[in-house]
Amino acid sequence: MQKVLTALLAIVFILVVYMGQSHWSQKIDNASAKDKINSTIKKSAAKKSETNVDKEDTKEQKLLAYTKNWPAEAVERFKQVQSEGKAFKILFVGSKAIGSESDGTFPIVKQKLVETFGEKNIQVTLKTYSSTSSQFVNDNKQKEISGERADLIIFEPFILQNNGFVSINKTLSDLAKVIKDVKAVNPETSFILQPAFPLYKAKIYPGQVAELKDYAEKNKIAYLDHWTSWPDPNTIEISKYLLPDQSAPSEKGVQAWSQALIQYLISQ
Repeated sequence: MQKVLTALLAIVFILVVYMGQSHWSQKIDNASAKDKINSTIKKSAAKKSETNVDKEDTKEQKLLAYTKNWPAEAVERFKQVQSEGKAFKILFVGSKAIGSESDGTFPIVKQKLVETFGEKNIQVTLKTYSSTSSQFVNDNKQKEISGERADLIIFEPFILQNNGFVSINKTLSDLAKVIKDVKAVNPETSFILQPAFPLYKAKIYPGQVAELKDYAEKNKIAYLDHWTSWPDPNTIEISKYLLPDQSAPSEKGVQAWSQALIQYLISQ
């Protein structure tokens, strides 16, 4: 009887040891499987994160490629506001020659800029004045411009409106003051200068525009020479690009001017 009891106890002991070992092995296997699943999830999340970063880098590089023609300081400012998740602000300033919010060259250029860069990345606004550069400065309108806090100002310095009223030397002096006053408030604002539209067989105006271009080059200010996109102003062909009284561009002129601006501001 004692031998039978001993045998039974031995069998029970073996069963307990076996079951304990099986339970422990299963627990280890389960933990190992769980670790593998967690590892797979982490790798998948890391890969997804890397993919998202790569996509963002590619998007940023694509947007930066469009800014190839911009002033260097404007490009750096664009990078900065992008890293801050803000919109880069472009402000067009000048006479009514550039158009309005709904008519002329400006709305065409604005639409293309927003389509290309995206509303979250760029903001394009316009301020026009029916004044000479001297009236603009005397009325301290540059304070209004500073208040816009634009990152980039595309400025047509009233050179056509000044024609016959303000000398080119005074025009350039007014221009220098506007830039100085704006930068005193917003040091990171950069400028691109551009003339108004050309006129048919004008005598003095082309020389004034040439001096504006020379001033920009000497002072290392970007100059957008859209006149190269128009017909020769001394030929009758230019008349197709202007209204009969030469007060504004015709539809052809609007297209020529807007396309020149678009090609400059959106490098392809």
